[in-house]
Amino acid sequence: MDDNNLQDETVIEGEVTEDGVSDVSANDAASTLLSLEQLIKNHVESIDKLKLELKQSRQMYDDSFANDPTYRELTEQAKEASKKRNQLKQQISKQPSVAQLAQKIKDLAFDLREQTKTLSDLLQDYKEQTGATQIELANGKVMEIVSILKLVAKNSKYNP
Repeated sequence: MDDNNLQDETVIEGEVTEDGVSDVSANDAASTLLSLEQLIKNHVESIDKLKLELKQSRQMYDDSFANDPTYRELTEQAKEASKKRNQLKQQISKQPSVAQLAQKIKDLAFDLREQTKTLSDLLQDYKEQTGATQIELANGKVMEIVSILKLVAKNSKYNP
């Protein structure tokens, strides 16, 4: 055989599976997934480091004020004034009309949280069923449907 014939007879090795997808593409998908997982882990680690640095910097910042005698004295005066204000606030909040308003505020806030949770569930269903990422409201305003994803510790009880 001459060199031209050797080039024509080059064999490319590969394995074909029953579904016609090669192991190479499965390996690429697995590799991509592992890379993505590693990126997530690296970002979590980076976020943890930033949180620690932020905490330390805040502590140093707060210590700058706590170490100043004039600032400490004014802080004590402010605490005393705040204590007096809170006592007066408690007295006023015991009045029946103010107590009713406080309860109404609690009830409205609860209703708002419940309505918001329900809307979130409805939007999720709507997005899954239609594939749409926008919805037009009754007033003609077009709103975008967005999902917010978070990473929480597995055994923590996350309640948004």
